[in-house]
Amino acid sequence: MAVDRSFIGYSLPDYEFEVSRERVERFASAIGVDRSRVDPDVAPLTFMKVIEGENDSSRRILDALGVELKRVMHAEQSFDYLEPIRIGERLSVRRSVTDIYDKKNGAMEFIVIEAAMQRQDGRLVGRSRQLVLVRNPQGGATQ
Repeated sequence: MAVDRSFIGYSLPDYEFEVSRERVERFASAIGVDRSRVDPDVAPLTFMKVIEGENDSSRRILDALGVELKRVMHAEQSFDYLEPIRIGERLSVRRSVTDIYDKKNGAMEFIVIEAAMQRQDGRLVGRSRQLVLVRNPQGGATQ
């Protein structure tokens, strides 16, 4: 079953994310970052993955698009780091579907999900781009 292209432009409602020391430290420990060697008030760069995934946002987008998780693979991830993310900040996050396309006559479809993370004053601190692969064993007609 093909992913409905009319969802290009779909966005989840914006959500707030508080950058807590506990979450940053737990994440840093999980990825093996020695916090004694870096600024203790700044989150590791890849902490943006935690922020974009808050509230099961990726799953909520796939549910809205009617995509079954058993057909999904995480294909690619990229980040644009514009400013350091500091402990204690509250960020506003917007996640949107910016493209849907297929390859191999619809056997593989790709959903591009982008996130923008900004401070309360409106300054953008970073963007992420996630590429989700949806497998269609029977192929699928594009819409």
